[in-house]
Amino acid sequence: MQYDESDHLYLRTDALRDLVALLREIPELAADLEDAVAGRARLGDPNYRLHSRTSDQPLPFSPKAAAVRDRLHAVLVSWVRLICEQRALDYSGPTSTAGLARWLERNIIALALTEGAETAPDEIRSAAEAAEQIVCPPPQRITVDAAGLAAARRARLNISGIATLAKELGEEFHNVTVRRLQTLRDAGRIRPVPGPWAIDWPELYVVGEVLDAHLAYPTRQRRGSKKSVAQSHSRESVLVKANSATRA
Repeated sequence: MQYDESDHLYLRTDALRDLVALLREIPELAADLEDAVAGRARLGDPNYRLHSRTSDQPLPFSPKAAAVRDRLHAVLVSWVRLICEQRALDYSGPTSTAGLARWLERNIIALALTEGAETAPDEIRSAAEAAEQIVCPPPQRITVDAAGLAAARRARLNISGIATLAKELGEEFHNVTVRRLQTLRDAGRIRPVPGPWAIDWPELYVVGEVLDAHLAYPTRQRRGSKKSVAQSHSRESVLVKANSATRA
């Protein structure tokens, strides 16, 4: 973008408006990012090694989140510094990421008058989007073929194990929780595999029988939810294919 002699700005009005909106989001984003760095936000799958006898635990620090945080901070610092140098300003604001973003918002016209400012929106947005990926990671799409589902259905697991496995079978089984399985058991919809078992051993269930019972015994849904009905039909289709693969 060339220097515009008519208004002496290196950024157009629409670009300035979008940049102001982005800068206003950064303070809250920076706070969420600090939580992610400190391990106060979940950055992926939960740790299922709850009964491990080792003392290994995830460190309360995320190097990836820290790198993204530092990048966002550095980008804002670079633009504040450039504005101050070209516009002969003294910076006396906070040195935090949130403080830098607020200062840039208040001095948005000074930024627009700074040579090279045409690249600021893309640079700041890129750093902010990287931070968004850390604090709000996109959900993982899990796909399971018929053979894999058939093998899972034949497994014998306790209630906790089935609830954990269900989350690996795709979105349609995410609501197969321990509470849900206890409800099915109390209602007599699922029964453990015959023993003999030791007194302190957990009861085992055939996974396929539990999944079938889950589909046959409806959960409480919002009235008229088309999405819920569609998901139910999808689950039944998957299980029909898995049953066919098992028989084959």
